Amino acid sequence: MQNIKHYGYCRVSTQSQEVSKQTHSLLEYAHINKFQFEDIYEVVSSSRKTKKDREIDILLDKLNNGDFLYISKLDRLGRNTKEVLEIIEALKMKSVTLNILRDKIIIDPSKSDPITTMYLTLLSAFAQMERDFISDRTKAGLERARAEGKLLGKKKGAISKSTQFEPFKDKIYELLNLGLSYQKIIEHIGVGSKSALYSYVKLRENL
Repeated sequence: MQNIKHYGYCRVSTQSQEVSKQTHSLLEYAHINKFQFEDIYEVVSSSRKTKKDREIDILLDKLNNGDFLYISKLDRLGRNTKEVLEIIEALKMKSVTLNILRDKIIIDPSKSDPITTMYLTLLSAFAQMERDFISDRTKAGLERARAEGKLLGKKKGAISKSTQFEPFKDKIYELLNLGLSYQKIIEHIGVGSKSALYSYVKLRENL
């Protein structure tokens, strides 16, 4: 007989936030429903790490067919709607049941639930809206910048190709010309930190 395991996942975005409340809610749920966690992952997520660098992937590797994953809220699973949907899809592929305590939603790959299906469909729609909004805003901003005679793109110079921001250099300058803050740009491209991006841009300006 397969040994079904229960895992918890708690995530906060900064060192100043506490995971204790999330952990407490998971432990309380386990006590009421008379099961024990194999492990509860408590993660402080950093903007300088992508999904593949964070512990969610370690957890996904441990999960097996029939296991259960518990989170306090859906937004604790990832940093944005697109990433949350990608992780949910990975869980479904592994036949892992996701239990979202705060929303009282259970996503069981072996069952067809019209409410859950509608919920995920809405999430997908919102993810597409986010992408479309960013795309439209970027295009409009570029057209406005060109009309005002602004120079788009990077300044000429030699920057190491290994620099984490180099693959995103064009997008970074597009978003800067749109007036986005360094923090918003970091959230959009998914790598680095605000201070590191600031240093990168200043370095390019001084070339």
